[in-house]
Amino acid sequence: MIEMLVVIGIIAVLAALILPALQASREAARSTQCISNLKQLGLAITMFHDQNGEYPQYRAEYPPVTNKYGVVRPRWQWEMASLLGGWAQHPDLITAVGTADTTYTYVPLDNKVLVCPSMNSSYISPGNAIPDVQSIRNGSYGYNWGYLGNNRTLVDGDNTTSTLRYPVASVKEPSRTIAFADSRGGAIPHGGHSMTLDPPHMVRRTDNLAVNSPYWQQAFFGAAYSSGVGPAGVNPYGPDEGTPDIVVPFSPAEARHAGRVNVVFLDGHTESLSLQALGYVLVNGIPQCQTSATPLTGANNALWTGRGLDDYSVNYAIDSP
Repeated sequence: MIEMLVVIGIIAVLAALILPALQASREAARSTQCISNLKQLGLAITMFHDQNGEYPQYRAEYPPVTNKYGVVRPRWQWEMASLLGGWAQHPDLITAVGTADTTYTYVPLDNKVLVCPSMNSSYISPGNAIPDVQSIRNGSYGYNWGYLGNNRTLVDGDNTTSTLRYPVASVKEPSRTIAFADSRGGAIPHGGHSMTLDPPHMVRRTDNLAVNSPYWQQAFFGAAYSSGVGPAGVNPYGPDEGTPDIVVPFSPAEARHAGRVNVVFLDGHTESLSLQALGYVLVNGIPQCQTSATPLTGANNALWTGRGLDDYSVNYAIDSP
């Protein structure tokens, strides 16, 4: 009996030693698959730019578009999926849902390239019908929409006013400009429109105008901007709806691969970076949301702006060597 207990004890010790290595190996495999997904998305956005001469809108609503499957104002995933030889959501499921929700927010994703295997597969954001990992709105990957495809307008919903940053025809430093990355969304750990990947600080405007958007009326800000008109000189983060799945109106990257974020840049290369390397300000490991026109001390958008420089850099507007 004693010998048997000793053997069992040795086996338990060996299992305890081996298990972390197995888990690390599985995560490495998931991270490799995630990087493969991002490489394909990087290729797709390059193809889109080659075909259209500009980077995609975060969703096709300027002017509003209905795609051939009946999806109104399709999100960027649809435009990328079409360049990957597939669709973002299954057309038969869209048909089955009918026209109750013509944006088909709650039809699950049906394209493996759009799903990170390391994302929590069971988490469901408050008020949502499907796990976030399957959601076209709250899913795995976010687009650098703030600097590449922000087609929201200066007065929300008024297409007679200018778009916030669209179209963008070119960037100066594609190898230093994030295209897509692991995204978290406006809830912790997931959720709240992770399709819009927000940079470390709000996008600085080239004028001193203030954006009129429901974004500023969210509970997170209290009554600071109750009229809907925000502080001058910045574009708000996304999303702009105050739905239950949004705890923080901010969709940063998520370091879900052993503390790293998988990222694809506009030139197609991928990297695994820390949240700090991406420019975020962290408190207890959590990226912080800017709440006024003044960026958080230490926040840096150099890998987001398209120029390899933060937009508060004194050199940002210099075009020639």
